[in-house]
Amino acid sequence: MADGSSRRLARSWLILLALTGASVLAVRFGGAAGGTAFVLGLAMLKARLVILDFMGLRGQAAMSRALLGWCLVLALGGAAKAIAVVMSAG
Repeated sequence: MADGSSRRLARSWLILLALTGASVLAVRFGGAAGGTAFVLGLAMLKARLVILDFMGLRGQAAMSRALLGWCLVLALGGAAKAIAVVMSAG
């Protein structure tokens, strides 16, 4: 592993830790709808880092777009479920 890639992985890992901490704080102190939206947004950022850096798909545009698209579909499904729960609760 080249020195630049190990630095990139270390930086990405630290960013992932910070985003995880932000997600925990958002759930702890955020409201239901706003906290959920924020956590789903952070999950998309984390998925992007994992796909590009840890899976090594930074140079593979088609595959990284497909995986990010799948993560977006899952995040939108989670958002739709959260909205349905909030609306049904009244």
